[in-house]
Amino acid sequence: MSVSFSKKLEAAKKLIQKKSVKKYIIDGKHERWVVVGNAREYLNLSNPVWCRCYAFQKGLYQDPYFQCKHSLAVKIAIKEESFDKFEISSDEFGQLRTEWLI
Repeated sequence: MSVSFSKKLEAAKKLIQKKSVKKYIIDGKHERWVVVGNAREYLNLSNPVWCRCYAFQKGLYQDPYFQCKHSLAVKIAIKEESFDKFEISSDEFGQLRTEWLI
């Protein structure tokens, strides 16, 4: 049974309230989003929409427009400008990306 959109939206808003959305600026040029979930941090792209979480990966097979609570949280956080921002080097990003993609 799939989770209703309203429940995902509620969960996304809770993530924002908990300050779980992070924007990383790499070498002052590129941005990547990370959402701190219950079990780990999830790499998330805002455009095109993509998330590392299992729900997103599984949901895409059923619906090409599927969005998880993490991707919804990023969209809302961008609109409300409610996220933490970090400037890092490409070397630092390489180390973090490895952790985020495991």
